[in-house]
Amino acid sequence: MTSRLPELDLDALDDERRAIVEHVMAGRGRLPTPFRVWIASPELARALAPLGEFLASRVSLSKAEAEIAVLLAAQHVGADYVLATHAREAIAAGLAEEAVDALIAGRLPEFADPRQRAMCAMALALLDRGTPSQEVFDAAVAALGHDGVAEGIALAGYFTAVGLAMKLFAVPPPAAAR
Repeated sequence: MTSRLPELDLDALDDERRAIVEHVMAGRGRLPTPFRVWIASPELARALAPLGEFLASRVSLSKAEAEIAVLLAAQHVGADYVLATHAREAIAAGLAEEAVDALIAGRLPEFADPRQRAMCAMALALLDRGTPSQEVFDAAVAALGHDGVAEGIALAGYFTAVGLAMKLFAVPPPAAAR
């Protein structure tokens, strides 16, 4: 299927949209692909920009822990673009390829790290298995703290939206292999 995502012509944008795109590019060094969808609604793009910046660089979670939530959110909605992009990022963050493959399949890898194990169990329970058990909740709070739990939920929600946008607009996964 051909991508439905139009090229972004900065010169064709009105002043409001151009200002938002320039702000996002200044903060991130690039324009993340989902913003080519979200810029259609300037208020949405303006609201999501600081959330995306926070989730990308200022959460209390390690990059590997964050990538667990991202991959499981993308797996939940079947977002091939996000899975391919973030599989590479997860491996670069130190997750083993076998663990990344398991996450992409929606399985719980055998994480030795209790924080990674807790993030994975929490995200799987939230996304695929209904209300997390008290045991999963308690383990997540004990391992990640309330701030890490809140950030993991926000990552899963944000990347669910990213994955849905990439699916609807038929954005193909990057060609480069991990």
